[in-house]
Amino acid sequence: MLVASSTNVANTGFRFVFDFGSFQVNVQPNASNKGILDLAPIFRESLKHREGAANEGINVEYHSVANISCTIKEGWLVDGVFTVSGSGMADIDDVYAFLAEYQVSDGYKPNPTDRYGLFTTNSYMMSERTNDTHKWIEAPSRGLSNDWVYIPTRLADFGQLYAPCFNGLIGNNADSLIVSLYDDTDTLIDSNYYTLPTDNNAVARVGAYPSNLITDGYDFTDVKYYTIQAGEVTSFPVYTPFSRVYCFYLVADDCRFDNVRLGWTNTCGGIDYFNFTKKSELSYNYDRKQYQKVVGTYNASTFDFNTFDRGTTDRYVTTTKGLQINSDWVSVGEFNLLQTLCRSNDVFIINDDGTMTPVLVDAQNFVIKDERYSKLYNVTLNLKYSQPVGL
Repeated sequence: MLVASSTNVANTGFRFVFDFGSFQVNVQPNASNKGILDLAPIFRESLKHREGAANEGINVEYHSVANISCTIKEGWLVDGVFTVSGSGMADIDDVYAFLAEYQVSDGYKPNPTDRYGLFTTNSYMMSERTNDTHKWIEAPSRGLSNDWVYIPTRLADFGQLYAPCFNGLIGNNADSLIVSLYDDTDTLIDSNYYTLPTDNNAVARVGAYPSNLITDGYDFTDVKYYTIQAGEVTSFPVYTPFSRVYCFYLVADDCRFDNVRLGWTNTCGGIDYFNFTKKSELSYNYDRKQYQKVVGTYNASTFDFNTFDRGTTDRYVTTTKGLQINSDWVSVGEFNLLQTLCRSNDVFIINDDGTMTPVLVDAQNFVIKDERYSKLYNVTLNLKYSQPVGL
């Protein structure tokens, strides 16, 4: 929120002029003679995660971060013409905004560092997944912590894990993302790290899923699970941890059904993924626009018609492609994750070759089934392909 004041508000037709370079917004003073402008509606729709799920290594992403510079000016009517004054200007400090959100219940002006800064082993990266989202049934017997974030993944899965840059948008102590691979005996078989970039106007993203890491040179021959954690590397493999451990464990494909993998823009600056492993059904919906033709040659020297002449005729047929997908049994934590999928306006099917197909989630409501005895349910969603069938 930008708030401006002026000693010239009494001038006829006075407006505060918020000049962003390529455009400007004129704001009328409120009852307290202040000009208040909300930046979110102006810049939110221009921010997108445009890079693909299949990228390997660590990269910076600029399209999901807005670099906002503004000069606040003032103007009023001069001889009936609105004129911007050449004096009384003020430049704001540059603002960097990324694709995250707060609720009113979070209070006014919460400190983003509390959620997005990487300072302790309780810090989360830019994912909706928490240590309560999913539990790996084998984790206790392997002596793995209940505080880890567990993510089931197929060997064919692509995806990105987002994190703030080192001393970039939000200050943090982590300068690296450390990847550690383990076999079925919990023995460390490989480890490496990626250095977090330091760009102010970007977020970092690492190809975090098996197909990304395999493309980047990792050998998954004997891998049972692997971890990714943010930290400060002193002398690798020694590092100080500054985030939760994200543990990706390998699961087999369900040979009875085709896997449908969705990726979507979440509410905390990154992208989350989920595999719908059960039965899926493809459908087509047809919307016909018709008109009635007159049978016969009325505009000729003689009247005639053919037995194959049309009466009712399709002017055009709009085809909508749909897909109904079903999950395996999900927990309450996964229900909470999937509700962010339903409210996202940026959803893709992630194909096994790394390509992405844009879709819409056709859901008007979503019920989170939270029962005392943690009974499991599956989830059915209807998708609509956003690209037309035919042109």
